[in-house]
Amino acid sequence: MTSGRFPFLHQHLFDSGVISSHDADVLLRERGIATVADLQASETREEIDQLLGTATASRLISSARDFSQRTLVTLGRATDILESFESLIRDHCPSLRNLTGAGDIRRCEPLVSGLALIGCAADPPAIVEQICSLEGVEAVLHRASKRAMVVWRQSEIDVRVVGPEEYGSVLFSTTGVVKHTEAVTARRKPGGPAADEEQIYREAGLPFIAPELRNATGEIEAAASGQLPVLVERADIRGDLHMHSIFSDGQDTLEAMVAACARIGYEYIAITDHSEAAATSRTVSRYQLPRQRDEINRLKGLYPQITILHGIEVDIMPDGGLDFDDAVLETLDIVLASLHDPARQDPATLTRRCLAAINHPLVNVITHPANQLVGRRGGYALDFDAVYAAAAATGTALEIDGAPSHLDLDGEHARAAVAAGVTVTIDSDCHRAAALERQMRFGIGTARRGWVERGDVLNARPLHEVRAFIEAKRSRKTA
Repeated sequence: MTSGRFPFLHQHLFDSGVISSHDADVLLRERGIATVADLQASETREEIDQLLGTATASRLISSARDFSQRTLVTLGRATDILESFESLIRDHCPSLRNLTGAGDIRRCEPLVSGLALIGCAADPPAIVEQICSLEGVEAVLHRASKRAMVVWRQSEIDVRVVGPEEYGSVLFSTTGVVKHTEAVTARRKPGGPAADEEQIYREAGLPFIAPELRNATGEIEAAASGQLPVLVERADIRGDLHMHSIFSDGQDTLEAMVAACARIGYEYIAITDHSEAAATSRTVSRYQLPRQRDEINRLKGLYPQITILHGIEVDIMPDGGLDFDDAVLETLDIVLASLHDPARQDPATLTRRCLAAINHPLVNVITHPANQLVGRRGGYALDFDAVYAAAAATGTALEIDGAPSHLDLDGEHARAAVAAGVTVTIDSDCHRAAALERQMRFGIGTARRGWVERGDVLNARPLHEVRAFIEAKRSRKTA
Protein backbone atom coordinates (compact mmCIF):
# COMPACT_ATOMS: atom_id res chain seq x y z
CA MET A 1 0.00 0.00 0.00
CA THR A 2 2.87 2.35 0.70
CA SER A 3 6.32 2.90 -0.69
CA GLY A 4 7.96 3.75 2.61
CA ARG A 5 7.86 7.39 3.64
CA PHE A 6 5.12 9.99 3.68
CA PRO A 7 5.70 13.70 3.10
CA PHE A 8 4.62 14.88 6.52
CA LEU A 9 6.97 12.28 8.05
CA HIS A 10 9.79 12.64 5.57
CA GLN A 11 13.15 13.67 7.08
CA HIS A 12 11.49 14.84 10.27
CA LEU A 13 8.69 12.86 11.82
CA PHE A 14 9.27 9.32 10.58
CA ASP A 15 13.05 9.51 10.39
CA SER A 16 13.34 11.11 13.83
CA GLY A 17 11.17 8.48 15.45
CA VAL A 18 8.27 10.77 16.33
CA ILE A 19 5.91 8.20 14.87
CA SER A 20 6.41 4.56 13.93
CA SER A 21 5.91 3.10 10.48
CA HIS A 22 2.99 1.08 11.90
CA ASP A 23 1.28 4.23 13.14
CA ALA A 24 1.90 5.91 9.80
CA ASP A 25 0.20 2.99 8.06
CA VAL A 26 -2.75 3.24 10.47
CA LEU A 27 -3.18 6.95 9.75
CA LEU A 28 -3.11 6.38 6.03
CA ARG A 29 -5.33 3.30 6.02
CA GLU A 30 -7.93 4.53 8.50
CA ARG A 31 -8.05 8.26 7.75
CA GLY A 32 -6.16 8.82 4.49
CA ILE A 33 -3.69 11.08 6.29
CA ALA A 34 -0.44 11.38 4.35
CA THR A 35 0.52 15.06 4.66
CA VAL A 36 0.53 17.89 7.16
CA ALA A 37 -2.47 19.35 5.32
CA ASP A 38 -4.33 16.06 5.78
CA LEU A 39 -3.55 16.10 9.46
CA GLN A 40 -4.72 19.69 9.88
CA ALA A 41 -7.93 18.92 8.02
CA SER A 42 -8.67 15.70 9.93
CA GLU A 43 -12.10 15.70 11.47
CA THR A 44 -11.26 15.75 15.18
CA ARG A 45 -8.27 15.50 17.46
CA GLU A 46 -10.18 12.84 19.37
CA GLU A 47 -10.11 10.51 16.37
CA ILE A 48 -6.33 10.77 16.12
CA ASP A 49 -6.09 10.15 19.86
CA GLN A 50 -8.17 6.99 19.49
CA LEU A 51 -6.04 5.72 16.62
CA LEU A 52 -2.60 6.41 18.07
CA GLY A 53 -3.07 7.17 21.73
CA THR A 54 -3.03 10.61 23.29
CA ALA A 55 0.72 10.86 23.84
CA THR A 56 1.66 9.83 20.29
CA ALA A 57 -1.06 12.02 18.76
CA SER A 58 0.10 15.04 20.73
CA ARG A 59 3.72 14.47 19.73
CA LEU A 60 2.71 13.97 16.11
CA ILE A 61 0.62 17.12 15.84
CA SER A 62 3.21 19.28 17.56
CA SER A 63 6.07 17.95 15.43
CA ALA A 64 4.06 18.21 12.22
CA ARG A 65 3.22 21.84 12.96
CA ASP A 66 6.88 22.62 13.58
CA PHE A 67 7.93 20.79 10.42
CA SER A 68 5.33 22.65 8.36
CA GLN A 69 6.55 26.05 9.55
CA ARG A 70 10.17 25.21 8.84
CA THR A 71 9.52 23.97 5.31
CA LEU A 72 7.49 26.90 4.01
CA VAL A 73 8.46 28.16 0.55
CA THR A 74 7.63 31.45 -1.12
CA LEU A 75 4.63 31.71 -3.41
CA GLY A 76 6.91 32.45 -6.35
CA ARG A 77 9.08 29.38 -5.93
CA ALA A 78 6.10 27.14 -5.18
CA THR A 79 4.26 28.39 -8.27
CA ASP A 80 7.26 27.78 -10.52
CA ILE A 81 7.59 24.19 -9.28
CA LEU A 82 3.90 23.38 -9.44
CA GLU A 83 3.29 24.96 -12.83
CA SER A 84 6.23 23.14 -14.39
CA PHE A 85 4.90 19.81 -13.16
CA GLU A 86 1.37 20.74 -14.17
CA SER A 87 2.59 21.49 -17.70
CA LEU A 88 4.33 18.11 -17.90
CA ILE A 89 1.16 16.32 -16.78
CA ARG A 90 -1.00 18.17 -19.29
CA ASP A 91 1.35 17.23 -22.12
CA HIS A 92 1.33 13.52 -21.27
CA CYS A 93 -2.14 12.97 -19.81
CA PRO A 94 -4.58 14.49 -22.32
CA SER A 95 -7.61 12.77 -20.78
CA LEU A 96 -7.04 14.50 -17.44
CA ARG A 97 -9.28 17.56 -17.12
CA ASN A 98 -9.52 20.65 -14.90
CA LEU A 99 -6.04 20.24 -13.42
CA THR A 100 -5.44 23.04 -10.94
CA GLY A 101 -3.37 23.93 -7.91
CA ALA A 102 -5.04 23.71 -4.53
CA GLY A 103 -4.29 24.68 -0.96
CA ASP A 104 -2.10 27.67 -0.12
CA ILE A 105 -1.25 28.42 -3.74
CA ARG A 106 -4.88 28.69 -4.76
CA ARG A 107 -5.47 31.13 -1.90
CA CYS A 108 -2.35 33.05 -3.02
CA GLU A 109 -0.67 32.74 0.38
CA PRO A 110 2.74 34.48 0.42
CA LEU A 111 4.27 31.38 2.05
CA VAL A 112 3.20 27.92 0.93
CA SER A 113 3.22 24.88 3.20
CA GLY A 114 2.45 22.19 0.63
CA LEU A 115 2.12 21.64 -3.11
CA ALA A 116 -1.09 20.05 -4.37
CA LEU A 117 -2.73 19.44 -7.75
CA ILE A 118 -6.31 18.32 -8.31
CA GLY A 119 -7.75 16.97 -11.56
CA CYS A 120 -10.54 14.73 -12.77
CA ALA A 121 -10.73 11.85 -15.23
CA ALA A 122 -12.99 8.96 -16.17
CA ASP A 123 -10.31 6.48 -15.08
CA PRO A 124 -8.38 7.98 -12.12
CA PRO A 125 -6.15 4.92 -11.42
CA ALA A 126 -4.86 4.92 -14.98
CA ILE A 127 -3.98 8.63 -14.79
CA VAL A 128 -2.27 8.16 -11.43
CA GLU A 129 -0.17 5.38 -12.97
CA GLN A 130 0.78 7.65 -15.88
CA ILE A 131 1.79 10.48 -13.54
CA CYS A 132 3.95 8.23 -11.41
CA SER A 133 5.72 7.02 -14.56
CA LEU A 134 6.49 10.48 -15.98
CA GLU A 135 10.09 11.17 -16.85
CA GLY A 136 11.57 13.47 -14.24
CA VAL A 137 9.57 12.13 -11.30
CA GLU A 138 12.34 11.45 -8.81
CA ALA A 139 10.38 9.30 -6.36
CA VAL A 140 6.91 8.05 -5.59
CA LEU A 141 6.37 8.36 -1.85
CA HIS A 142 2.84 7.01 -1.85
CA ARG A 143 0.42 5.73 -4.46
CA ALA A 144 -3.27 4.92 -4.21
CA SER A 145 -6.05 4.59 -6.76
CA LYS A 146 -6.83 8.33 -6.79
CA ARG A 147 -3.74 9.87 -5.30
CA ALA A 148 0.02 9.97 -5.63
CA MET A 149 2.68 11.67 -3.56
CA VAL A 150 5.63 12.30 -5.87
CA VAL A 151 8.93 14.12 -5.79
CA TRP A 152 9.52 16.54 -8.66
CA ARG A 153 12.50 18.89 -8.74
CA GLN A 154 13.29 17.90 -5.16
CA SER A 155 9.82 18.96 -3.99
CA GLU A 156 6.99 16.79 -2.76
CA ILE A 157 3.73 17.21 -4.68
CA ASP A 158 0.35 15.79 -3.72
CA VAL A 159 -1.56 14.86 -6.89
CA ARG A 160 -5.20 13.79 -6.66
CA VAL A 161 -7.19 12.48 -9.61
CA VAL A 162 -10.88 11.91 -8.97
CA GLY A 163 -14.01 11.18 -10.92
CA PRO A 164 -15.92 14.16 -12.39
CA GLU A 165 -18.78 13.63 -9.96
CA GLU A 166 -16.58 14.39 -6.92
CA TYR A 167 -14.13 16.91 -8.36
CA GLY A 168 -15.79 19.92 -6.71
CA SER A 169 -15.83 18.27 -3.30
CA VAL A 170 -12.11 17.45 -3.37
CA LEU A 171 -11.10 20.85 -4.74
CA PHE A 172 -13.19 22.57 -2.07
CA SER A 173 -11.84 20.48 0.79
CA THR A 174 -8.22 21.09 -0.23
CA THR A 175 -8.46 24.85 -0.83
CA GLY A 176 -9.84 26.78 2.12
CA VAL A 177 -8.50 26.92 5.65
CA VAL A 178 -10.03 24.35 7.98
CA LYS A 179 -12.37 26.82 9.71
CA HIS A 180 -13.79 27.90 6.37
CA THR A 181 -14.43 24.39 5.06
CA GLU A 182 -15.93 23.31 8.37
CA ALA A 183 -18.26 26.31 8.51
CA VAL A 184 -19.50 25.82 4.95
CA THR A 185 -19.90 22.08 5.44
CA ALA A 186 -21.95 22.65 8.59
CA ARG A 187 -24.42 24.78 6.60
CA ARG A 188 -24.64 22.40 3.68
CA LYS A 189 -27.44 19.98 2.92
CA PRO A 190 -27.49 17.20 1.81
CA GLY A 191 -23.69 17.17 1.76
CA GLY A 192 -22.92 14.48 -0.82
CA PRO A 193 -20.25 14.57 -3.55
CA ALA A 194 -20.28 17.63 -5.78
CA ALA A 195 -19.07 18.00 -9.35
CA ASP A 196 -18.17 21.66 -8.84
CA GLU A 197 -17.60 24.06 -5.96
CA GLU A 198 -20.58 26.20 -6.91
CA GLN A 199 -22.84 23.28 -5.96
CA ILE A 200 -21.29 23.10 -2.51
CA TYR A 201 -21.86 26.77 -1.78
CA ARG A 202 -25.33 26.66 -3.29
CA GLU A 203 -26.31 23.76 -1.04
CA ALA A 204 -24.90 25.74 1.89
CA GLY A 205 -27.20 28.64 0.99
CA LEU A 206 -24.28 30.83 -0.08
CA PRO A 207 -22.98 32.44 -3.26
CA PHE A 208 -19.66 31.17 -4.56
CA ILE A 209 -16.75 32.43 -2.43
CA ALA A 210 -13.51 33.06 -4.30
CA PRO A 211 -10.56 30.90 -3.20
CA GLU A 212 -8.50 33.92 -2.10
CA LEU A 213 -11.17 34.80 0.47
CA ARG A 214 -11.40 31.39 2.12
CA ASN A 215 -9.42 32.32 5.20
CA ALA A 216 -12.14 32.48 7.87
CA THR A 217 -11.96 36.27 8.08
CA GLY A 218 -15.65 37.08 7.75
CA GLU A 219 -16.21 35.87 4.19
CA ILE A 220 -19.01 33.46 5.12
CA GLU A 221 -20.90 36.13 7.03
CA ALA A 222 -20.44 38.54 4.12
CA ALA A 223 -21.66 35.91 1.67
CA ALA A 224 -24.71 35.11 3.79
CA SER A 225 -25.67 38.80 3.96
CA GLY A 226 -25.02 39.51 0.28
CA GLN A 227 -21.99 41.69 0.99
CA LEU A 228 -19.16 39.83 -0.71
CA PRO A 229 -16.88 42.16 -2.68
CA VAL A 230 -16.76 41.98 -6.46
CA LEU A 231 -13.05 41.26 -6.55
CA VAL A 232 -10.62 42.87 -8.94
CA GLU A 233 -9.63 40.58 -11.82
CA ARG A 234 -6.65 40.41 -14.11
CA ALA A 235 -8.76 41.71 -17.00
CA ASP A 236 -9.41 44.93 -15.05
CA ILE A 237 -5.76 46.00 -15.06
CA ARG A 238 -4.98 48.57 -17.77
CA GLY A 239 -1.34 49.26 -16.97
CA ASP A 240 1.64 48.62 -14.74
CA LEU A 241 3.07 51.59 -12.82
CA HIS A 242 6.21 50.06 -11.29
CA MET A 243 9.03 48.39 -13.20
CA HIS A 244 12.81 48.62 -13.63
CA SER A 245 15.23 48.55 -16.56
CA ILE A 246 19.00 48.37 -16.96
CA PHE A 247 19.08 52.08 -16.12
CA SER A 248 19.00 50.78 -12.53
CA ASP A 249 18.96 47.18 -11.32
CA GLY A 250 16.70 45.70 -13.98
CA GLN A 251 17.93 42.90 -16.23
CA ASP A 252 16.41 44.11 -19.50
CA THR A 253 16.56 47.22 -21.65
CA LEU A 254 13.84 49.81 -21.75
CA GLU A 255 12.79 48.56 -25.16
CA ALA A 256 12.53 44.97 -23.96
CA MET A 257 10.28 46.05 -21.09
CA VAL A 258 8.12 48.23 -23.33
CA ALA A 259 7.83 45.56 -26.02
CA ALA A 260 6.76 42.96 -23.45
CA CYS A 261 4.14 45.29 -22.01
CA ALA A 262 2.83 46.03 -25.50
CA ARG A 263 2.47 42.27 -26.12
CA ILE A 264 0.59 41.92 -22.85
CA GLY A 265 -1.81 44.58 -24.09
CA TYR A 266 -1.35 47.31 -21.49
CA GLU A 267 -2.70 50.74 -22.34
CA TYR A 268 0.02 52.45 -20.33
CA ILE A 269 3.09 51.74 -18.20
CA ALA A 270 5.50 53.68 -16.03
CA ILE A 271 9.25 53.17 -16.13
CA THR A 272 10.35 53.72 -12.53
CA ASP A 273 14.02 52.97 -12.00
CA HIS A 274 15.68 53.34 -8.59
CA SER A 275 17.08 56.72 -7.63
CA GLU A 276 20.56 57.44 -6.36
CA ALA A 277 20.21 56.51 -2.67
CA ALA A 278 18.77 53.03 -3.26
CA ALA A 279 20.95 50.20 -1.99
CA THR A 280 20.87 48.33 -5.30
CA SER A 281 23.54 47.20 -7.72
CA ARG A 282 22.76 50.10 -10.06
CA THR A 283 20.73 53.30 -9.79
CA VAL A 284 19.74 56.02 -12.20
CA SER A 285 21.29 59.38 -11.37
CA ARG A 286 19.58 62.71 -11.87
CA TYR A 287 22.10 63.33 -14.67
CA GLN A 288 21.00 60.18 -16.52
CA LEU A 289 17.30 61.05 -16.44
CA PRO A 290 17.43 63.23 -19.58
CA ARG A 291 19.04 60.37 -21.51
CA GLN A 292 16.39 58.00 -20.21
CA ARG A 293 13.69 60.47 -21.25
CA ASP A 294 15.14 60.62 -24.76
CA GLU A 295 15.07 56.82 -24.94
CA ILE A 296 11.45 56.76 -23.79
CA ASN A 297 10.51 59.35 -26.42
CA ARG A 298 12.16 57.18 -29.09
CA LEU A 299 10.17 54.16 -27.91
CA LYS A 300 6.93 56.12 -27.99
CA GLY A 301 7.38 56.36 -31.75
CA LEU A 302 8.06 52.63 -32.07
CA TYR A 303 5.17 51.55 -29.80
CA PRO A 304 2.35 54.05 -30.34
CA GLN A 305 -0.22 51.61 -28.96
CA ILE A 306 1.06 52.06 -25.41
CA THR A 307 1.60 55.23 -23.37
CA ILE A 308 4.96 55.26 -21.58
CA LEU A 309 5.16 57.39 -18.45
CA HIS A 310 8.59 58.48 -17.28
CA GLY A 311 8.75 57.91 -13.55
CA ILE A 312 11.11 57.20 -10.70
CA GLU A 313 11.19 55.17 -7.49
CA VAL A 314 12.81 57.56 -5.02
CA ASP A 315 14.03 56.62 -1.55
CA ILE A 316 12.49 58.15 1.55
CA MET A 317 15.53 59.36 3.46
CA PRO A 318 16.04 59.00 7.23
CA ASP A 319 14.92 62.61 7.77
CA GLY A 320 11.71 62.09 5.73
CA GLY A 321 13.01 63.91 2.66
CA LEU A 322 13.43 62.41 -0.80
CA ASP A 323 16.75 61.72 -2.48
CA PHE A 324 15.81 63.77 -5.57
CA ASP A 325 14.82 67.39 -5.14
CA ASP A 326 11.59 68.89 -6.39
CA ALA A 327 13.18 70.43 -9.47
CA VAL A 328 14.04 66.92 -10.68
CA LEU A 329 10.76 65.31 -9.63
CA GLU A 330 8.72 67.96 -11.43
CA THR A 331 10.17 66.80 -14.76
CA LEU A 332 8.69 63.30 -14.30
CA ASP A 333 5.23 61.99 -15.11
CA ILE A 334 4.82 59.97 -11.90
CA VAL A 335 6.78 59.63 -8.66
CA LEU A 336 6.91 56.52 -6.50
CA ALA A 337 8.50 56.67 -3.04
CA SER A 338 9.85 53.78 -0.99
CA LEU A 339 10.85 53.30 2.62
CA HIS A 340 13.78 50.99 1.94
CA ASP A 341 16.35 51.78 4.61
CA PRO A 342 15.01 51.51 8.21
CA ALA A 343 18.11 53.38 9.46
CA ARG A 344 17.69 51.59 12.80
CA GLN A 345 14.70 53.79 13.53
CA ASP A 346 11.78 52.84 15.76
CA PRO A 347 8.25 52.35 14.35
CA ALA A 348 7.12 55.85 15.32
CA THR A 349 10.03 57.44 13.45
CA LEU A 350 9.53 55.19 10.44
CA THR A 351 5.87 56.19 10.41
CA ARG A 352 6.78 59.87 10.45
CA ARG A 353 9.11 59.31 7.50
CA CYS A 354 6.36 57.58 5.56
CA LEU A 355 3.84 60.30 6.40
CA ALA A 356 6.28 62.97 5.24
CA ALA A 357 6.48 61.29 1.83
CA ILE A 358 2.71 60.86 1.66
CA ASN A 359 2.26 64.56 2.33
CA HIS A 360 4.77 65.55 -0.34
CA PRO A 361 2.73 66.93 -3.28
CA LEU A 362 4.95 65.32 -5.92
CA VAL A 363 4.72 61.77 -4.49
CA ASN A 364 1.93 59.78 -6.12
CA VAL A 365 2.47 56.23 -4.86
CA ILE A 366 4.08 54.69 -1.78
CA THR A 367 5.49 51.36 -2.94
CA HIS A 368 5.47 48.17 -0.85
CA PRO A 369 4.64 50.27 2.25
CA ALA A 370 5.70 47.75 4.92
CA ASN A 371 8.79 46.70 2.90
CA GLN A 372 8.41 43.10 3.98
CA LEU A 373 10.62 40.38 2.52
CA VAL A 374 8.50 37.24 2.39
CA GLY A 375 10.03 34.42 4.40
CA ARG A 376 12.99 36.55 5.46
CA ARG A 377 11.76 39.69 7.21
CA GLY A 378 8.46 40.92 8.53
CA GLY A 379 7.25 44.33 7.44
CA TYR A 380 7.92 47.53 9.34
CA ALA A 381 5.57 48.04 12.29
CA LEU A 382 4.18 51.33 11.03
CA ASP A 383 1.14 53.04 12.45
CA PHE A 384 -0.89 51.85 9.49
CA ASP A 385 -4.09 53.58 10.55
CA ALA A 386 -2.22 56.90 10.35
CA VAL A 387 -0.69 55.91 7.00
CA TYR A 388 -4.10 54.97 5.56
CA ALA A 389 -5.72 58.17 6.81
CA ALA A 390 -2.97 60.35 5.33
CA ALA A 391 -2.98 58.50 2.01
CA ALA A 392 -6.75 58.85 1.68
CA ALA A 393 -6.69 62.54 2.65
CA THR A 394 -3.89 63.52 0.26
CA GLY A 395 -4.81 61.38 -2.73
CA THR A 396 -1.68 59.25 -2.48
CA ALA A 397 -1.94 55.67 -3.67
CA LEU A 398 -0.51 52.75 -1.70
CA GLU A 399 0.93 49.88 -3.68
CA ILE A 400 0.13 46.18 -3.66
CA ASP A 401 3.45 44.89 -4.95
CA GLY A 402 3.41 41.67 -6.99
CA ALA A 403 7.09 40.82 -6.57
CA PRO A 404 7.02 37.47 -4.72
CA SER A 405 9.64 38.81 -2.34
CA HIS A 406 7.27 41.63 -1.26
CA LEU A 407 3.52 40.92 -1.83
CA ASP A 408 2.98 44.10 0.13
CA LEU A 409 0.52 45.58 1.00
CA ASP A 410 -0.44 42.06 2.00
CA GLY A 411 -4.05 40.91 2.08
CA GLU A 412 -4.84 42.08 5.60
CA HIS A 413 -3.31 45.52 5.14
CA ALA A 414 -4.81 45.94 1.67
CA ARG A 415 -8.27 45.23 3.08
CA ALA A 416 -7.80 47.79 5.85
CA ALA A 417 -6.44 50.36 3.41
CA VAL A 418 -9.37 50.25 1.00
CA ALA A 419 -11.79 50.25 3.92
CA ALA A 420 -10.16 53.54 4.97
CA GLY A 421 -10.78 55.01 1.52
CA VAL A 422 -7.28 54.55 0.10
CA THR A 423 -6.69 54.15 -3.63
CA VAL A 424 -4.28 51.31 -4.32
CA THR A 425 -2.13 50.34 -7.25
CA ILE A 426 -1.37 46.74 -8.20
CA ASP A 427 2.07 46.61 -9.79
CA SER A 428 4.62 44.03 -10.84
CA ASP A 429 7.74 45.79 -9.49
CA CYS A 430 9.36 43.76 -12.23
CA HIS A 431 13.06 43.69 -13.02
CA ARG A 432 12.86 41.52 -16.14
CA ALA A 433 10.47 41.40 -19.05
CA ALA A 434 9.74 37.67 -18.80
CA ALA A 435 8.24 38.06 -15.32
CA LEU A 436 5.91 41.01 -15.95
CA GLU A 437 2.74 38.98 -16.32
CA ARG A 438 3.66 36.50 -13.59
CA GLN A 439 4.27 39.18 -10.97
CA MET A 440 1.15 41.09 -11.93
CA ARG A 441 -0.76 37.86 -11.35
CA PHE A 442 0.73 37.60 -7.85
CA GLY A 443 -0.26 41.20 -7.19
CA ILE A 444 -3.82 40.50 -8.28
CA GLY A 445 -4.00 37.45 -6.03
CA THR A 446 -2.69 39.45 -3.07
CA ALA A 447 -5.23 42.20 -3.75
CA ARG A 448 -8.05 39.67 -3.92
CA ARG A 449 -6.94 38.29 -0.55
CA GLY A 450 -7.50 41.86 0.66
CA TRP A 451 -11.07 42.07 -0.68
CA VAL A 452 -9.96 44.72 -3.21
CA GLU A 453 -12.45 45.70 -5.94
CA ARG A 454 -11.78 47.25 -9.34
CA GLY A 455 -12.90 50.70 -8.22
CA ASP A 456 -10.22 50.73 -5.53
CA VAL A 457 -7.37 50.32 -8.05
CA LEU A 458 -5.73 53.28 -9.78
CA ASN A 459 -4.28 51.26 -12.66
CA ALA A 460 -7.65 49.69 -13.38
CA ARG A 461 -8.72 53.14 -14.55
CA PRO A 462 -8.22 54.70 -18.00
CA LEU A 463 -5.12 56.81 -18.55
CA HIS A 464 -6.92 60.15 -18.33
CA GLU A 465 -8.10 59.25 -14.82
CA VAL A 466 -4.59 58.23 -13.81
CA ARG A 467 -3.26 61.55 -15.05
CA ALA A 468 -6.04 63.39 -13.22
CA PHE A 469 -5.16 61.54 -10.00
CA ILE A 470 -1.53 62.61 -10.35
CA GLU A 471 -2.43 66.19 -11.21
CA ALA A 472 -4.83 66.50 -8.27
CA LYS A 473 -1.99 65.69 -5.89
CA ARG A 474 0.49 68.00 -7.67
CA SER A 475 -1.95 70.87 -7.56
CA ARG A 476 -1.45 70.92 -3.80
CA LYS A 477 2.08 72.27 -4.40
CA THR A 478 0.79 75.47 -5.96
CA ALA A 479 -2.43 75.82 -3.97
